[in-house]
Amino acid sequence: MDKQLEYFDTLANTQKQVFNNLLNAQKDLRAQWVEAISKTHAAFTSVPGLPETPQTKEALAQFETWFSTVANNSQTATEEALKLQETWISAYDKQLAISRDVLKNFIEIANPPKAKAAK
Repeated sequence: MDKQLEYFDTLANTQKQVFNNLLNAQKDLRAQWVEAISKTHAAFTSVPGLPETPQTKEALAQFETWFSTVANNSQTATEEALKLQETWISAYDKQLAISRDVLKNFIEIANPPKAKAAK
């Protein structure tokens, strides 16, 4: 029984490591994405040599509004996606615990201890 549970635990832990590694990679990519958006935003809002006309100011204000909206929505979407994935990993952990108990019970039923078999 111990070998079977050890195999199950090894397989489950490997899968959990993969999921956690993917989540961490996505968090890193998200941080890089937000940083890139911020740098791009800063570059567009401080373009040297633009004429100081009302049309330019209006165009920059509209661009500022649009870009801020896109950046905020992107950030919110990625945050929600990460929360969803964290919830999924948590549910997977709970399912693994239940599956391990079920496997343990099946193994005990299939291989009863000798003391029980003698009765």
